[in-house]
Order: sequence, then structure tokens, then C-alpha cells
Amino acid sequence: MLPSLSDHLAAFAAETTFAALPPEVVEQLKRHALDAVGVALAAAGMPFAEAVRSAARELGGPGGCAVIGAPERLRPPWAALVNGTLIHGLDFDDTHTESVVHVAAGILPAALAAAEHWQRSGAEFLAALAAGMEISIRIGMGARGYFHERGFHPTGICNAFGAAAAAAKLAGGGQEEVAAALGIVGSQAAGLLQFLRDGTDAKRAHAGWAAHCGLVAAALAARGWTGPREVLEGRFGLYRSHLGLRAWRSRPVRDGLGERWECLRLALKPYPCCHYNHAFIDAVARLRQIEAFAWTDVESVECLVARQIVPIVCEPAASKWRPQTPYDAKFSLPYAVACMLARGRVDVDDFTADAVSDPEVLDLSQRVAYRIDPEAEFPRRYGGAVRLRLRGGRVLEWREAVNRGSAERPLAPEEVRAKFFRNAARSVLRPVAEAIAAAVEALDRAPRVDELAAAVAGCRERAAAGT
Repeated sequence: MLPSLSDHLAAFAAETTFAALPPEVVEQLKRHALDAVGVALAAAGMPFAEAVRSAARELGGPGGCAVIGAPERLRPPWAALVNGTLIHGLDFDDTHTESVVHVAAGILPAALAAAEHWQRSGAEFLAALAAGMEISIRIGMGARGYFHERGFHPTGICNAFGAAAAAAKLAGGGQEEVAAALGIVGSQAAGLLQFLRDGTDAKRAHAGWAAHCGLVAAALAARGWTGPREVLEGRFGLYRSHLGLRAWRSRPVRDGLGERWECLRLALKPYPCCHYNHAFIDAVARLRQIEAFAWTDVESVECLVARQIVPIVCEPAASKWRPQTPYDAKFSLPYAVACMLARGRVDVDDFTADAVSDPEVLDLSQRVAYRIDPEAEFPRRYGGAVRLRLRGGRVLEWREAVNRGSAERPLAPEEVRAKFFRNAARSVLRPVAEAIAAAVEALDRAPRVDELAAAVAGCRERAAAGT
């Protein structure tokens, strides 16, 4: 019998060691870990964060794994659920452009909880993080962007597999156990895009749920449970069940594993909203910078968009012009463009109940329209162009062919650190944020992940005291 796709992925995960990771991959992992923790700290004081912590507390009870931005500790799957939800809850976390997966939000929480639970070193944690992130990305790439068209959210689906692989590896499993965990988690992987219709909270938990069920699948695999080996390509596997007759590809899933690292192509977000909006926000920001005009003189805005993003950020027009909730606003291209035009920024504070009900911004957002861009290169690039028509007939245009923060236009190291400290300041004092940054930087030399775990919880002194 020929090896299945999950056999290839399991072999890759089992064989991946820290020593085999290229230095640039290690640095990328640290960069994205720091970014993810910072985003989680920005979310830690918000109502949705307390809700998920409370639910995990009630259902899971106390345990030994850190919760980002809170002193309590929970059992591994529940800590992973909370941390993944916090990382993904503001839509400020990283994205792999081609697979359309928010990767760190699903894999880092599972790997951190597993490394704490099984007392693994920082190097072992990084190796598992690399393997899990790569597997999530590769599975998303195989779908060729069609998950979204079918109404599925690849962040919830693909990350479940990566989380299961990372957790099974940290549990001490070899290729057989990792393959079993991948087969098991296929029945748990989930994520629907219906939240786009009413701006509800469900999506916030997609990455957390992926981390949670990855740990459960790994625990079952460690106890001898088995799962279908053709969980991806089989007759009733992921691709056929979720994509229907849409063509999917096996080569991006298996080829070049351990040689071509897709995690190096991850994008970091400069704005806390859907990544599809970012090029348009930057285009408007650039026009504000180089042209002299008042936003009140803007009569209309036309955005040139890729066809595939229309159902996500452009339609239905009524709810995109007037978002129903703060979370709904994150998936509104008109709101994002109007926000940058009127306020000169798009940040966490622009997605509160008061901010998204600002009558001036909402009035401006209703002047934002779109048409399909014949030059769009989606999903390889999340570019975009805007055309502003001002009173008096003046027209201003700008195109951002490649979104800022992507692998082609990465954020500079100092920008990543500045974003982390800005986000962290919403929950912890500067010395705690400095301790987190130092713990992330020292991961490859840490005998355990305890220092990082204690730091992200805001209680570094516990690790120093050995408690």
C-alpha cells in the first residue's frame, strides 16, 4: 500500500528535530510566537476573553498549564482553547497567504500546553511548533483557496491537524502515533464562515478549538486509538467531503517537507482586521500621506478587489456599510477604508461598540464601492487598489500590489517588537512584557518552557521561585 498524505506528514513531524531547523526558521518561529502572545495580551481584558476563561474554568477545572494574561492555570486542552481564542480573537494574528490559514493561533497554544504538560525543552517545543505550523499550512495549500468558497474556515480546520501533530510529537509519539492523531483529529476539525452574516463571536474560538482537539487527538493516539490513514485524500476524507468536486492538489501537501519551509512565507498583520482589507487600508494611508485633501471632501471610493474576497469583506453590502457588531466591522472593507480616511489609523480601539457606530465613519463607509480587479493575484498576494473621487472632480489613485507584512514585504524586526509591546501594554506592565520577550528569545536554550509559560501569565516570579 502506497503511503498516504498523512503518512508523509507524520513522518515529517516525527523526524523534525530542532537541530534540523534552519536558523531563519528558528528566528521566524520566535518572531511569530512573540507576535501571537502580544495579540493575546491585547485581548486578555476583553469580555470575550473572560467568557472563554470562565467556560474553561467551569468545564475543565484547574490544571498545570499557563493562560496568557491571567494567573490561573488550566488543564492542557482548556488552556489551549483559551490561548488560541485570545490569539485569534482580535483578528490581529499571522496568516499564510496561499493557504489562508491563521497559523500560530492554532499551533502555538497546543504546543505550549503539550510542552508544559510533558515537560519538554524549549528546543523540543520549537521543533514541534515548526512541524505543526508546516502541516497546517500544507493542508491549506492543498485546498487551493476553495475552503472559503465552500463556507469553511481553514484556520479551524487545517490547524486541528497541525495541533494534533505538534501535541503527539511532544507527547513522545513517533510516526505511528502522529499518523493516528492526524486520522483522529480529522473528525474534530471544524470551522464555518456563517458568522460573516451576523458578526457573531463564533469565529474567535476556531483556532482555540483546533488547539483543544489537537491535544485530545494526541492523547487518544498515545493510548492506542487509531484513525483513518487517508483522512485527507480518501473517499470520505477532508478534501472530498469539504471541497466536493473542486480540484485539490496533493503535491503542495507532501513535496519538499523539511526542505522548503512554508512558515517562512507567513505574514504578520499591521492591522487588527481581516487580512483582505490591509492593502486597501495602506493604499488610503499612502494617499493621505502624499496628497493634500480633507476626508470630508471625499465623494466616493472605489476599491478594486479580487473576486474571491467579495463574500468575505464586500457583501452583503448593507451589513458591510453598517457593521452589525464590532467583530462584524473587522470583515467590512468599507468600514476599514472609511476608518483610515477619517481617523488616520486602524487599531484595536477602532473595533469597539462606540467606534463602529460613529456616524461620520458610517456615512463615509456608505460611499465605498467595489469592482472586480482584473490584475488581482489572489491568493498568492492580497493586493488592492483604491480610487478616491473628491469634490470638484479631482481623482486620486493608489495600488498596493503586495500587502505589507507579507513575506514579500515583511514587517521589520523593530516593527514586530513595537507591535508586541503596544499590544502587551493593554494587559501587563512593561517589565512583564520585557520578560516575555526575553523568554521567547531564549527558547532554544531553555531546559523547559516553564519560564515562557510563567512570563505569559504575568507571573514570572513563580518560575524563579520554583513554584
